[in-house]
Amino acid sequence: GGQAWQFRRIPWQLCAAGCILFGSMLQGRSRPLLGLRCRLATFWLFGALADAKELRYPDGIKPGDQISGTSGEFFRYKHVLVKPPDDDDRIQALGMSEDIKCETCEILLRGLLLKSESNSEDHIMDQFDGELAAPPRDTDNAQEYRVDANRKGCNKHFKDEVLYRGWAIKKCPPPAGETTAGGTTISITSVSEEAKEAKDTALASGKQREWCLEQMEKMPSERDVDTFHIRHEAFFYACENTVGRYGQEMATLLSARLDDGGDRERAIRAACREAASCAGLPKRSPKKGGRRKRRRAPSPDEDL
Repeated sequence: GGQAWQFRRIPWQLCAAGCILFGSMLQGRSRPLLGLRCRLATFWLFGALADAKELRYPDGIKPGDQISGTSGEFFRYKHVLVKPPDDDDRIQALGMSEDIKCETCEILLRGLLLKSESNSEDHIMDQFDGELAAPPRDTDNAQEYRVDANRKGCNKHFKDEVLYRGWAIKKCPPPAGETTAGGTTISITSVSEEAKEAKDTALASGKQREWCLEQMEKMPSERDVDTFHIRHEAFFYACENTVGRYGQEMATLLSARLDDGGDRERAIRAACREAASCAGLPKRSPKKGGRRKRRRAPSPDEDL
């Protein structure tokens, strides 16, 4: 009945020891300042790890072992680091997803609309559904086959449209004029449209965002994407609570706006903020038409 994950080892101690040794070598040669910085950075890492939540292998589990389970993460990931996710991880991922939900929704729609055969509601919904184009490839690894067989809907979208495009969740920079812990005052002279919208979202919710999105230059590997991480799961929740939950309303709004020659970016923002209420604002009911009514297939983890 259950699904199996294989545990991976994280040799961070070896990396830290190497950095200390490398720093000592530099200090003894012609780069003393660089060597000192390397060693200080390593000691800072040790301190941060000491303050962070302790990660332990579950009792009786060692690297390379496999475990079984039936929670939704087992249908999305092929690997897990150190321990399987628990309710604390899910709560943290859900909270994180609230900060990045609107931006993630827009990123998803930009990618999915480009793949849509037309602007019709049916064709847009076909992309939202994200059904398998072909049967999963045969493999002797039951967990890999299970994840590949369930790679549809948001199980697929958060990987293809977000993670594989280099998007990552990072701590937000301090607001303009605020002083950081290091004493540096940040001044912003030009503010992007996305930043203004993020500020408006924060004001509407009554709190300052903690988490922001950043597109990295280095793309993740397939193994990285298929390994459970709280920040990966936050992207999944952001998809599930917009496209997954309000896909029909969003498709109706998008089709109506785009068929009338409306601006695509404005239509995307409206679909996320009005139809999906990603910012927690009152949701507008889309115009009713003669388009089909589709019921969303339940996801494997609706019990979460």
